[in-house]
Amino acid sequence: MSEMRVVPGIEITPAKMIINALPDMDHPAYDSLKAYVIGDSVTIDRINYQALVANTNRHPVTDTVAPAAWQNLGWINKYRMFNKNIGNTWKIGTFTSAPDVIDVTIRPGQRISAIGLVGVFASSVRIIMTVPGVTDPVYDKTFAMSLKAGGSWYQYYFGQFVTKDNLAEFDLPPFNNADIRVIVSAPGGTVRVGMMVIGWAKTIGTAVYGTSLGRKKYSTIKEDFDGGVTITKRGQRRSIDFQVVLSGDQISSTQRTLDAVDDIPSLYVGSSELEYTVIVGIFDDFDTGLPTYNRGEYALKVRSLM
Repeated sequence: MSEMRVVPGIEITPAKMIINALPDMDHPAYDSLKAYVIGDSVTIDRINYQALVANTNRHPVTDTVAPAAWQNLGWINKYRMFNKNIGNTWKIGTFTSAPDVIDVTIRPGQRISAIGLVGVFASSVRIIMTVPGVTDPVYDKTFAMSLKAGGSWYQYYFGQFVTKDNLAEFDLPPFNNADIRVIVSAPGGTVRVGMMVIGWAKTIGTAVYGTSLGRKKYSTIKEDFDGGVTITKRGQRRSIDFQVVLSGDQISSTQRTLDAVDDIPSLYVGSSELEYTVIVGIFDDFDTGLPTYNRGEYALKVRSLM
């Protein structure tokens, strides 16, 4: 059993992103004088757009002529690990990627105690926290995301790698003026991060056995008259049904905490030691019974938005 926590993420704006070597634009800037053809792409204010029809002087943001000339493709690569929404639509299956390393420094401008990364493809993640006036980092830890299984020489040379997709840490010193540097490394390969959330962790009980994992895929399968099968690959979403216990005097505060993150993507963690209980999403259901002998139980279903 472990503390069940939720972390409402703070918004990462350009002002808070102190260092990030990834490009500010995935495509050229929009030009009102250019004749665009179907499939052309542009970047405006960290958002990518693709031309649906040939057009000139139809601005992707302000144009209201029907049918639409542009499709909103969502955030640029640099910000995909922090934002996935297109209006009210959350674009699943997207991530920030780069060759070898993603190295980003965030200045939250407020106290934080936790960080979580989900959908990670990397060999290691290093988290460094520094504050002005202090020579050495106040926090500096490296976490292996890919290890060889077993301990024998055979396993070392021929065994499969055991990988972790998610990481959650809750021991960051709560300075209000700290810079947080995150280095996600995959030397010789492509590193990917689905989501990164930083914020103040709140305990909402104790996760217990009975918690279950799920995944729903949205691919469609069509069977033809002659037995042929057409598969249209689409996205997929993870879900976790957390089973949680808490003392009777925690119920009201837990309800208030969950009310505050209703329909707000947040980091939920059943146990940081069990990385598969780390998820970024929204909760669908919160069912609790009356406490007995000052012990209450509830079920919390969280669906991934990554």
